[in-house]
This record gives sequence, C-alpha cells and structure tokens, in this order.
Amino acid sequence: MKLIYVVKKEDLNMTYKQILQKRLSFSSTLMSRLKAHGQIRFIPPIYSIHQYPQENAVIEIDLISYKSNIVAVEGSIDILYEDNFFLFVNKPSGLPSHPSKGHYFDTIANYVEYYLNSKNLTTHIVNRLDKDTSGIVLFAKNSYFHSIVSYEFEKRRVDKTYIAIVHGILPKKSGFIEKPIKRSQHGIKREIHQDGYFASTYYEVIDSFGNFSVLKLKPITGRTHQLRIHLASIGYPIVGDCIYGEEKTQNTPLLLHAYSIRFNFKLINNKVYDITSPLPYYFHEFAGKHLEILCS
Repeated sequence: MKLIYVVKKEDLNMTYKQILQKRLSFSSTLMSRLKAHGQIRFIPPIYSIHQYPQENAVIEIDLISYKSNIVAVEGSIDILYEDNFFLFVNKPSGLPSHPSKGHYFDTIANYVEYYLNSKNLTTHIVNRLDKDTSGIVLFAKNSYFHSIVSYEFEKRRVDKTYIAIVHGILPKKSGFIEKPIKRSQHGIKREIHQDGYFASTYYEVIDSFGNFSVLKLKPITGRTHQLRIHLASIGYPIVGDCIYGEEKTQNTPLLLHAYSIRFNFKLINNKVYDITSPLPYYFHEFAGKHLEILCS
C-alpha cells in the first residue's frame, strides 16, 4: 500500500519531519524504520528531513507489512467489519486474544494471522481482551495504522463500552470507580493497592432483576482485569467471574462483553469507526428482556 501526502500552504512553517509527525502521526521509531528501508521518498528530492518544504511537494510512503512472530493457524473468526486499514473481530469467551505461555497456537491472533496472510498482510493487534471476556478485538493491517490508533488509545480518545451482569443491586444509577491496581503475587491476579497504577471506570445501571444488575461500563484507563476487579472491590462481582467473584453461578460464562468501540481515524478525513458486537446468546438466556434497551 502506498501513502501520498501533498504539502499544503499551511504546512510551510513546518519541517518535513514535523509534517510526518503532526500531519501523518508517524512515531520516531516508525519514521526511522521506514527511512532505513528506503520506504519514504520526497519529490522534489531533499537532503534532510529537517528542511522546510515548498508548496505542493510530495511525500510518498510505501507501507509494507513487516513479518509477524505470530504463528498462522487456520481457525474460525467472526468478522464484524473490515476495510483497507482495520479488521474488527468478535472474540468468543474462552479464547485468548494473543499468544502467551500455554497458548501459542490457539488464540484469535493466530487465526487472524492465517486470514491476513492470505492477503499478504500480517497481524498487528491493537486491543486485547481477557480470555474469558467476549467481544471486539481490533487489528491494524500494518504497523503504521497500528501506531496511529494505538496513540489514540494511549491518549484516551477511543470510546469503549462494555456490558456486564453483576451480582447485587447497585444503590446509585451511575458513577465512577477509581481505585489503583497492581499485579498480585498470585499468578495472573491483580489487586487494589495504594501502590498500584491509577485506574478509573465509569458505570451506568441499565436494569436490575432479582439480585442482579445489568451495567454499561466505560473503562477510562485500560488496566488488566480493571472492570472485573473494580466491580468486585465495591461488592458487585461480575457473574461467572471465577477469579474475583465470591458467588459461583453454575455453568455461566463470564458475563462481560466488549460491546462497542468508537474512534476517529484522522488519516482519512477523520473517518469515524463505530463498531458494535452483538451480545452472546447466554447473556440473553440469563437476563432476557432486561437487555432489550440495548436492541432498541
């Protein structure tokens, strides 16, 4: 894929390097890599990226997919949306997002790598979900697009919504949970600890029934297990959470789903990606009509 940028009048007070960083969102690492491989050309030719351009000068970039270290494995993937830049996949509960110890060949990333290899592309995973969390996982189709959208995640400009069903009836209809999180000494667990990293979660009660509540969750930060440990810490663990939940609900998967993701992709005229993933059947089996507001 080739990216072509024509220098505009309003760019003339910037150097070529500044244009690459501010207009095209190149990180220093990616810029160096592309320069080293001769993948950036300037018309007319320049002697330094620190010089100032003339109007209508052209920057031409070859966007090559670098080889991934993820093993391609044939497997089923549920594609929610795909274009030349991104692939949004619906991950089922129980399937890891990315290879790790004990899961080198049976992850959604392995299956996406196989699918993208058929298009001469490689995997660049943007967000990861816990193995037991279902919902949207985003993949970029090369390292450049990955760099841009990862920066949006880092700056908290990506709107992520999760749906969860928890034990108990919350006294407030909405609010924030702000408690620091650190890694526990016990395996993969995290814990609330004053020495941990700041973490913030917004919650909103959609409905309640029996001794359960349906919540809409927006993680302001993105710590591992954040939603699960935050809700458990205030006494409302997610149904089916075998790590942080005190009450066990027989044969029920973790009722936490990455429901929607929304962000602007400024590279192509601020295109808005607004992707939704339908709730798994077992949410409806558990909560029935109490999820109807999500379908309206």
